Amino acid sequence: MNKHILMVIDHQLNPGKYTQEQLKDNALAADAADAASAFASTLAASALASDWVDIYFERSGENKQDYIKELNK
Repeated sequence: MNKHILMVIDHQLNPGKYTQEQLKDNALAADAADAASAFASTLAASALASDWVDIYFERSGENKQDYIKELNK
């Protein structure tokens, strides 16, 4: 499970939960990890983030619902 993408999804579901500094730190950490999660993290505050999250799941083959379940634990 990609912790950077998890944070992006959590931010989308819970706007205001993270500060801009936390989102920026997530984007920088994601950039060091891989480009797909970095781009989604960078765009976390915009409407485009959901498109990039969907692309991430298409390319990775992971299940978005698994991430949502993880957030709801």
